[in-house]
Amino acid sequence: MPVQHKYRPKHLALAIALALGCTEFSMAQQISADITAPPVESPEQLMAALDAFINDPAIDKSTISKAADGVDRTFGDGDDLVIVSGRGVLSGLIDGGDGVNFLQLDTASGGTLGESRRFEGMEIKRSTWTMNGSGDFNTGVLIRSKATLINNGHIQGGALTQGTLVNNGKIGGGATVQSGGTLNNPGTIEGDVVIHEKGAFAGNGLTGSLKVNGKLSVDGLHGAPTVKGDLGLSKTAELTYEVNANRKSETILVDGTANLGGATLNIVAAQGDYPLISENNILIANKVEGEFGEVLNNLAFLTPKVKYEEKTVDLIFVRNDVTIESVATTDNGKQVAQSIEEPKDIPQAPTVAEAPNPVASADTSVPVSTPTTTAEKPSTAATPPITEQPVTASTPPPATNSVATVPKAPSPINAAVAALLSADKQTASVAIEQLAGGQNANLAKATLNSDSPISATMLSAMRQLDSASSYSNSTRRNAPRRAAGSDDNGRVWLQALGHGGTLDRDYDALKHTTHGLVLGADWGIDEEWRIGVLGGKSETRLDSRGLDGDLDSWHLGAYALRQNGPVSLRLGATYSSHDGSTKRRVAFKGFSDRPEGRYDANTQQAFAELGYNLGQANVSIEPFASLGYQRYQRDTYTEKGGAAALKVHGQTQNNLNSTFGLRLAKLNTLDNGMQLTPRFSAGWKHTYGDVYSDTRQRLVTGGKNFTVSGAPLDRDSLLVDAGLDLGLSAKHTLGVGLTGEIGTDSRNHGVTGQWRMSF
Repeated sequence: MPVQHKYRPKHLALAIALALGCTEFSMAQQISADITAPPVESPEQLMAALDAFINDPAIDKSTISKAADGVDRTFGDGDDLVIVSGRGVLSGLIDGGDGVNFLQLDTASGGTLGESRRFEGMEIKRSTWTMNGSGDFNTGVLIRSKATLINNGHIQGGALTQGTLVNNGKIGGGATVQSGGTLNNPGTIEGDVVIHEKGAFAGNGLTGSLKVNGKLSVDGLHGAPTVKGDLGLSKTAELTYEVNANRKSETILVDGTANLGGATLNIVAAQGDYPLISENNILIANKVEGEFGEVLNNLAFLTPKVKYEEKTVDLIFVRNDVTIESVATTDNGKQVAQSIEEPKDIPQAPTVAEAPNPVASADTSVPVSTPTTTAEKPSTAATPPITEQPVTASTPPPATNSVATVPKAPSPINAAVAALLSADKQTASVAIEQLAGGQNANLAKATLNSDSPISATMLSAMRQLDSASSYSNSTRRNAPRRAAGSDDNGRVWLQALGHGGTLDRDYDALKHTTHGLVLGADWGIDEEWRIGVLGGKSETRLDSRGLDGDLDSWHLGAYALRQNGPVSLRLGATYSSHDGSTKRRVAFKGFSDRPEGRYDANTQQAFAELGYNLGQANVSIEPFASLGYQRYQRDTYTEKGGAAALKVHGQTQNNLNSTFGLRLAKLNTLDNGMQLTPRFSAGWKHTYGDVYSDTRQRLVTGGKNFTVSGAPLDRDSLLVDAGLDLGLSAKHTLGVGLTGEIGTDSRNHGVTGQWRMSF
């Protein structure tokens, strides 16, 4: 049968005090004789007792649900429960009057509590409230799990939080943080502070004693607490300690005894470039007892050594034996990791030397920063040797007369490598990939893909169906028809290009988009041969997560068409000159760089295609086969930038390919005399020889040459082309086309628009 908690109004102070855990024995003795309810012990029972008291029908309840109700209110002489709910706000002085009074804040929007008088306690049920009062709530405040209190004023009693309490002001009593609660204390708590399991505490303010069963955070944002009494950590406690590269990490100051109690020390490295050996003060106390049970570390290449002394706990980082290559997750990352040259004189562990006076060895030891504290300064007469941190708690090592001295190691010349060596495991993997600059190996394939529309344009010009006049010649009805224009006249054509694609990679896909304009002209030189030339300009944009680039290209080409009955022979060659620029993004662990590169490249393409027309009248059915050649050549260039800049060596790539496919087209004459020709083609392209794209490069500052690989050329791919031509007259034709190339490692697509005029 559940216990019923019955409290008379005059016992409100004791009920709250019990719930807050801040009742003094003398107060309990004074009124315990009058309590008829059974004693309560657990937090749940204490909460139930407090709830029962708040809901007591003998208490006068007043509700502030509108803004006007909360302006300069004074209540009567009885025991009052004042509830702020609905749209209620407190915009003036609120006075509980005589009796025992309690304030309950329960609105969805929260608000601000200014001056209050003669309230024994306060409960915040939800939302965020800011308290600015100069002094009230003799017993204390209660913050529920869905509530936040920002105290900029003075709470005369204690505080119990199941939610979030930010104390920028002063709390006269103690504070208890229950499971799931959070206390951030930049201010002052004069009493004792207790952090339950799964509760959290942070802040650089002042407390009485501090007992932690949950999480204690020390970092650059919140600082470290100053404890006037004792600090006690239990086995369930976790000290999350942030270290800074500048050796100015926060230090916990304890006037009494600090008992580490086998707690977990979780080291979190803040952003920055760490020296390869550094020392930090974790704690300074009048006396240190126990050790940490487990040390967690998120740094990949630095190992923490905890040094326990009589009055201090220090943390030293040294370079471990983890290789950079072991953290890399890709082949490119392993390549750059192997090329990095670390300083050869990095000690793997601190040395121990006899030193009667620690100050005398200041030139060879890592300096330790000691903050000003009211606690007694730690003695340096007895300093134990540094040992590996045990997994379980153990007794402190015996004091000796030796002092740990750590030789200074020169920092690496390359700041990017220094930042990498101080990174955590996850960041180190990302950093290695960024330093590798693997996208540089994709420049060749992206450039060749951006050039492919030029050859396609040339072929398109030669494949166009003839004008309607060609169909009136019965002797040539079954033959493929030449592009617009007859044997004794010429033709000019203009084609706009829009082309794009993606080089698929597991780590970072590279997208490329090309826009350009091509102008061509051709002439018939006899019954069977027709020759032409073209020139063009295009711009290509490269975009990936780690690299942006631009490519300005100029194109020149020549082509020839021979038709003999149903047989067509198409020949073509192009030369393209490219002016490229790249910008890479390198940012990790406080290091940032934007290396920029400029380079010159050129490409050559040549092809020969043979087609045979099986169609009749106005229908063309043409199987075709072609042989193509591509060549890419890029000069060596050096990026401009900081420590992440690369020298990228020149690259040459040659490829031979064949294509087999089928082309379909049909010419339709409209009622107005115009000609509409839909067309479609599909082909299978196979690339011979080496399809891999590799680039040699190295870090400009230090390191050796290494090779990175890009997305390989597709060994096999599917080519598709669909279009529609409209003959406006015998001399003018408009056309539009869609192209696509689908391979294993890349996808390309394009849109073309063409205008042709014969003369």
